[in-house]
Amino acid sequence: MTVTSPHWRAPDPTELDEQGEPGDPVAVDQAEAEALWAARAPQILTEVASAYQGLITHTDLAARLQADTGVHTRSNPQTWLGRVLAVSSADDVAQGRPPLTSLVVHRVNGTVGAPYDEVLRVTGQDPIEDEVERERHAAEARMECYRWANATLPADGGHSALSPRYDMVLTRGRRKARQEAEPDVCPTCFMAIPPTGVCDNCG
Repeated sequence: MTVTSPHWRAPDPTELDEQGEPGDPVAVDQAEAEALWAARAPQILTEVASAYQGLITHTDLAARLQADTGVHTRSNPQTWLGRVLAVSSADDVAQGRPPLTSLVVHRVNGTVGAPYDEVLRVTGQDPIEDEVERERHAAEARMECYRWANATLPADGGHSALSPRYDMVLTRGRRKARQEAEPDVCPTCFMAIPPTGVCDNCG
C-alpha cells in the first residue's frame, strides 16, 4: 500500500504479516513527526559533539533523523528542519545542555546561518546580524559542546574554529579582495599605474 500522507512511519521489518511480508507504512501527522525528530536530535548531535571539531550538515541530519526514528517525509528538509532545531534548542536550555544545534551547518557554505538566531533567542541573547560574527559565536558554542561531550581535545585544550568550508569561503573572498585592490604595474618602471591607465613616469 502506498501512503499518500507526506509523513509516514516505515513498517518494522521484524514484524511480518500472515503472508510473511512486512506490514504497510502508517501515515503520521506533521506535528507528531516533528516531535519525534526533535526528541531524537539531541542524541545524534551529542554523538557529533563527541568528536573534536565535529560537524553535521542539515542534509545529513535530516536523513539521520528519519533513519533513526523510522518516520519519513517527502517534504524538503528546508521546510521543517528549522522548526525541529528550534524545539531542540529550547530543550538544550531546559536540560542544561550546551547549544548542540550549533553543530549543524549548511552543506554548501558551511554556515549555521540565520536559523542559529533561535539558539540566541532561547538563551536570552540578541540576534547577530553580521554573518561572520554569528559564525564566530557558533564556533565558540561548539567548543562548549565538545567539552561537554568529553571529546578528546588536543594538548593545548583546543580552540574554536569556523567550519572548514566557511573558512575556505572567507579565504577566497579575502584573496579576491586583495587581487582587486592591487594596482596595475608599469612593465617598464614598475610603478603603479593610476586610474587613467597611463604611467605617470613613462607616459
